[in-house]
Amino acid sequence: MAKSIEDHCHGLRCMDAGDLAPPVTVFTRHLTVLGHKSLTVSGYGAAARHLAQWLTLTKIAVVDIDDGVADQFARHRCRCRGIRRERGVSVKYVSRVRRVIEFIGERGIIQRKPKPALPTPHRRVVEFQDWLRQHRCVTELTIDRHGRMVMRLLPALGISPRSWNAQLIRHVQRRSGSHWPL
Repeated sequence: MAKSIEDHCHGLRCMDAGDLAPPVTVFTRHLTVLGHKSLTVSGYGAAARHLAQWLTLTKIAVVDIDDGVADQFARHRCRCRGIRRERGVSVKYVSRVRRVIEFIGERGIIQRKPKPALPTPHRRVVEFQDWLRQHRCVTELTIDRHGRMVMRLLPALGISPRSWNAQLIRHVQRRSGSHWPL
């Protein structure tokens, strides 16, 4: 049986989950049922309580939680009450918070906004991705990432591929902040 939050804290000052306490409990039980180790469950529970504490401090209502809130949480300079005293939060910690948000969204506790549909890849981008598959032996993840990069660059490059050259592409990349070796 999963330990309660009070048992886990051993008398230490844990962060208070406040309005999110019931969903945090359901989430940690869910992880336990899935067979996760107690260390993993406690790590996710701590991240969920930290999110709840931060929401209280920033006066963000539970119903207003969205992916933007997770991004704000990721950037906050932690001054939250409890045993955590860090300047920021790690990428791993934020991914745990995102998983908590996803879980409570799936349970209908918060209203998740539908994710915007990805733009349909341009015909030439699809051809480029097919070429990468055939000739460069790169993973699907890399092919997808290159395709998304090209899709972001296309509006700035213009509609005439004949006018594209390495100098123009580098210039557009620098302006967009994209990094992609040519």
